[in-house]
Parts: sequence; C-alpha cells; structure tokens
Amino acid sequence: MGGRSYMVATTMPMSRAGFDAWLRTPLPGPDVIADPAAMWTGWAADGAGTDWDLAGLAGSPAAVAGIRAARAGTPLQRLAGRAAQGINVARHRGGALEVYLYDYHGDTYGSQTDLLMLAGAGRYAEEDAAVLHWGGDVYPDLPLGGDLPLAVLLVGRDGARFVDRFPVDTLIARLRPVEAAFLGAPTAVPVCGSSSRSSVRPALASSTASTAESGSGWSRMGIGQASDSPGA
Repeated sequence: MGGRSYMVATTMPMSRAGFDAWLRTPLPGPDVIADPAAMWTGWAADGAGTDWDLAGLAGSPAAVAGIRAARAGTPLQRLAGRAAQGINVARHRGGALEVYLYDYHGDTYGSQTDLLMLAGAGRYAEEDAAVLHWGGDVYPDLPLGGDLPLAVLLVGRDGARFVDRFPVDTLIARLRPVEAAFLGAPTAVPVCGSSSRSSVRPALASSTASTAESGSGWSRMGIGQASDSPGA
C-alpha cells in the first residue's frame, strides 16, 4: 500500500498540562492497542494485512531500523521531524489536542507509528476520542461523498482499540476545524529555523507545527510554543 497518501486526524479533549506531558512521553508499543490485527476490519481496506511486527520488511533492515527508531521516540521528536516537511497540524486549542497529519506518497507503516503516537495520548485525554485514518489516491481533505476511511481508532485512558463501525459523518464534522487549519494556512510556517511548503496541490498551503492556546487565537510557531499571533 505504498506510493499513496495517508492521513490521520483527531480532536481529543485534553488539558494544556496533559498536552505538554504527552509531547515528551515516548510512544507506546503496539500492545497499547487491544486489537491491532483489526486495524482494517469493516472499512475500505478490510482483509489487508497489518504487519505491525514489520515482518514484511525483513529484506529491508534499514527501513525496519528507521521505523523502530521513530517508534522509540517522543511525539515532540516525531512532530518536529514532520514539521520540516510543512504538512502537519498538531496543536492544543480550546481544551483539546487537535491533530491533522498528512503523508504524501507515504506508507501505512508511518501511519501506524502516528496511530501509536495518538494511542499514547489517551492516557492524558479527559474523555475517549476517535482517531480517523484515511487515504489512498485522494487529496488530503477529509473523506467526501460517503468514502470509507481506512480505520477508526478509539483512544482513552485505558488504552485503544480499532472499531469496525462508527458514525463517521459525526466524526468528520468534529474534525472540520482542524481540517480547515490544515487546508487554509496561507504560508509556510517556520519550525526550528526552517520552513517548507507542500507542492502536492497548488491550492494547498501547508500548516506545520504544534500550536498553543493564546486568547481567541492560536500560535503556529514551534511545537509547544505559544505566541500572540492570530489563528486561522
């Protein structure tokens, strides 16, 4: 399932202190998910193999080492690396963690790492939340016209589990604000002294970095940093 584009998004109720703690907590292993083998069940890729143990990459030791290194890091490290590509939103706003991650020509191994990262956020969540995973030969907008996602992961303090059915329209409506932030960012955003802009779609401006609450707006400066700049 490589050579295509994959997205992960959530809005998860969480305190600012919880957000800061999550950024610096190492990612959990696949055992944080009660049913990792059920990742695709009931959705667009039903029946596909999940390969959480990376057995399908046995002939590519460098790729395996890279994935394992990413999964041994923290959300702060992962998001900082992704932010340099200019294709992410990860912010704390309105009492919630909001995430919209986009891998252009990515693969499902990267998406699984992102799902582990968000499963780990559940220990800091103030209530259970759903994480939407979708993709394929599509633009990075939320699924349209009844298109099925690839997976829905329910995350909470007691762990995470994939579900084979969920009110997707309701979830999409909840994710519209963070989608708008991703699609509507007018310029590339500097992170750790660098900036980038997606060239995937002429109308798409990249939104990078984590953002923090700042009055009625939100900052887009660097992961976990706040400013008084207005938000989208």
